[in-house]
Amino acid sequence: MSKLDKAKEYIGTLKVYMGILAAVVMAVVSGTVKLFNAGTIETTFWVGILSIFVLSFLFVKLVKHAHNKIDELEDL
Repeated sequence: MSKLDKAKEYIGTLKVYMGILAAVVMAVVSGTVKLFNAGTIETTFWVGILSIFVLSFLFVKLVKHAHNKIDELEDL
């Protein structure tokens, strides 16, 4: 497998991970909003809020990493 093919496969895998992470963020946001609307602001709600921030941060880092890998393709 050439370096270019390997890089493309790696970027494709990153895109799959980004899709999964985006789906998880949406699920956590919807669950946290449901808890807020029900008025049950307890530990689960705050864990949801923390999870939203952590998962969003991870998503941004993953997107930046993917963009860096795409920029590296120019050198191959």
